[in-house]
Amino acid sequence: MNPPVLGISGSPIENSNTDRLIKMVLDATGMEWEFIKLSELDIHPCNACKGCVSDNVCKQEDDWQGVADRVLDARALIIGGYAPYGSLDARTKAFMERMYCFRHQKALSTGKLGVAVAVGINENNIPGAERAAEQIAQFMEMERMVVLGKVTASGNVPCLSCGYGTECTISAVPWIFGKVDSITEDMFKRVEDQTEVTELAARLGREIRDRLHLKNIKLH
Repeated sequence: MNPPVLGISGSPIENSNTDRLIKMVLDATGMEWEFIKLSELDIHPCNACKGCVSDNVCKQEDDWQGVADRVLDARALIIGGYAPYGSLDARTKAFMERMYCFRHQKALSTGKLGVAVAVGINENNIPGAERAAEQIAQFMEMERMVVLGKVTASGNVPCLSCGYGTECTISAVPWIFGKVDSITEDMFKRVEDQTEVTELAARLGREIRDRLHLKNIKLH
């Protein structure tokens, strides 16, 4: 039997803020959970071939086949992405598209609990993380999941670590920090330092636990 709580991260960065924020929610459930990092898998976007209409099984041959049963067995999904160009990343979007195979006739995701997680740049009135989280939450609602909430955090632009952040003419560093001579450690943001974010992640994890516990009581 697969774990009842499943976290999915679209971030390609090892141990990223996105990964760690998802795991905060997972840990707070106090339940058995599994974490999937999409950059370690080969999952294509939906081909819109409709091959899944009769049996709810996607016919593409990639790593989705090894993920599908874990998604179906999960009673709660924490889906997290990041926000390049102020919108949801491609890996997370592809994952959500592939869940379309569960939709036909049976709506197999109905009633699953969902938490939307997103990390992005929040400076200069760019609502990237909020926009990405809303996309995930809207997807969950369309799949008839029960959305418990959205949690977003401030992240880091690649310009901070590419090696050219202070000299590149289109670097985001001066846009965020003003003109600087060097990249310093205090410019990097860690989700653990964002108190309101960590508190919300913990609360949502506990709500998953409480709701699943209550559902188990009613079933018995």
